[in-house]
Formats: sequence, C-alpha cells, structure tokens
Amino acid sequence: MAKKENKIHGLVLLKGPPDKERSDESTYSFERVDQENKIKLSHDLVPFGASYRYGILLVNESLAPITEVKARIKFPEFLTLSRIYPATISISPPTSESGAKQINFEIDELSETSKSQINLYFKPLLLNKKGKISTNVSFVNNKDFIRVLDSEPAEINITEPKIEGKIIPSSKIVGFLNIKGIKKAIKSLGIATKDKEDMTLYFNHIEQLMGLHKFQLITKDENKKIAWFFGIDLNTKEDVLVIGQIVSNKIEFLAASQDHPGLISLLTMLTNEFKKRILSITKIKSIENIYELECKYCGGVLDRFPAKGESIECKNCNRAQTIW
Repeated sequence: MAKKENKIHGLVLLKGPPDKERSDESTYSFERVDQENKIKLSHDLVPFGASYRYGILLVNESLAPITEVKARIKFPEFLTLSRIYPATISISPPTSESGAKQINFEIDELSETSKSQINLYFKPLLLNKKGKISTNVSFVNNKDFIRVLDSEPAEINITEPKIEGKIIPSSKIVGFLNIKGIKKAIKSLGIATKDKEDMTLYFNHIEQLMGLHKFQLITKDENKKIAWFFGIDLNTKEDVLVIGQIVSNKIEFLAASQDHPGLISLLTMLTNEFKKRILSITKIKSIENIYELECKYCGGVLDRFPAKGESIECKNCNRAQTIW
C-alpha cells in the first residue's frame, strides 16, 4: 500500500520518476500530424532593375517537416537566368524542351511551421516575345508519400519600345529623376579586347545608336564622355530619360521612366544593338567578349571592368569574383 500511495502522491505533485508505460503513449510523433492542405506554393513576377525577379515561396504550415523537396522551373527560351538567391542553392544546368528551358534544384528539408523564399532573376535576350514561367514542386510528407504542387503560370511580355524624341531643358533632368514613382535601371558592359580600347569610339557609337532610335540629345560632355537623351515611348506614353556614359572602362546605359517593364525592354534593345555594333567593327571576335558587369551574388553593378583573371570585389555585398 505504501508504494501505491507514493505513486499517486508523485502524480499529484509532479514529482518522482515518470511512469514508463504512460511516457510512450504521450510521445509526440510527426506521423500523427495532418499535413493535408498545409503545404502551400506561391509565386510572383516583378521587374527588378534591368531584370525580372521570379519569387517562389514554399510554406509549411503543418507541425511536421517535409523532406526531399524538388523544384522544377520552366521558362521561355528568350529569357536567361542571371542569378538565384540565396546564392548557396545549387541548380542544374538548364535543359531545353518544346521551346522552353528548365532548371531544377533541391532542398533537403523544410521544417515545421517554416517557409523558404527562392528568388530567380531573368534577363530578356530578345524583344517582341511572350511566354510563361511556371513552377512544379514535389516533396515527401510525414507519412512518406510523395506530394506535388503546381503554380499558376506567370506571363511575361517583352515589347520593343517605339521612341519619339522630346526636348526638355537640361535643368529639368534632375527634377525628372526625382519624380514620385520614377523607376531606374542600368546596364553596364565591359569589352574584352587585346587592342587598346578606344573609349571615344565607343562613346560615338552610343550617340549614334540613340539617334537611330530617335532619342533627342539634351546635352553631353565630350571630355567626361557622358550624354543625356530624352524621349517618349509611344507604346506606354511615358517619358524616358537615358544617360549614356563611359566610366572606369565601362560602357553604361542608365534609364529612367514611370514604366519599369518598358525600361527593361529598352535596355535590352540598346545593349543588344551596341554589342552588334562593336562586333561589326571587328573590335571583338564574338559577342561573348562583351561582359555584363553585374555581381553574380547580389546583382549590384561592379565599379569597374577588371583585367583578365583579376578578382574584383562587389562594393554592395563585398564578395569577390572573376569576370573573365
């Protein structure tokens, strides 16, 4: 009887050694957790600088983890993947099938009541193209069953700008850049050539290219190799400012407008045509000799075009990289 009284006394006062038989019954098990409709996939596609950011959000609202998470992203062939964030995620080389590219990546585990955000950055290669980006995710749930989630396709449309020159006083440029809602983007290029670089020649080609597309030259500084151009995009009816400059061995196009997708299309058009011009004057053997000076980790513009084999540190994220 004394032993039984001690046991009851321990339960009431929460003292003494636990009852081994009862502890097995109360052990928490992930297998008992209901995960149905608690693993969710969403996405968004937004302009980001001179690229489009495709964000994937996988949310585990259940009280148990999921494992062997495998993602497959399909996107049009007129896009190229420039980077992925977090940069620690390893992706497979893109494959092509039926007019679309596909990349794959894996996540070992997504813990209970947690989420994972993956951002992919795409750059247009061509104009006047339409397509869709979609995501398929498979995973193993807590009952060892494979489940699959599909996202609704995100549509992307790259339209060639149609510019008409517009005159404004040079004193109005700063005010235009400070207008509420104005968007800005930049493309920065480095040309790898064995010949001594002729920056004056490159600057002249910038001016010729802008004139070809009917931009109005507002003002320029020949010594500093910088020029300001203005126009209106007839597709969007939005004013557009473009600055073309040569700085730190870089050729740069900086653009500003209220319409962000239009800026991305415009910068794609200008850099594609500039590259063709440099190729046509036999300064380089291939378009591949022209490098986009964007940090592969954060997307920031590198402050100069480094020499071949030279490591350069991004001033934005402080990570070193070699461009060529």
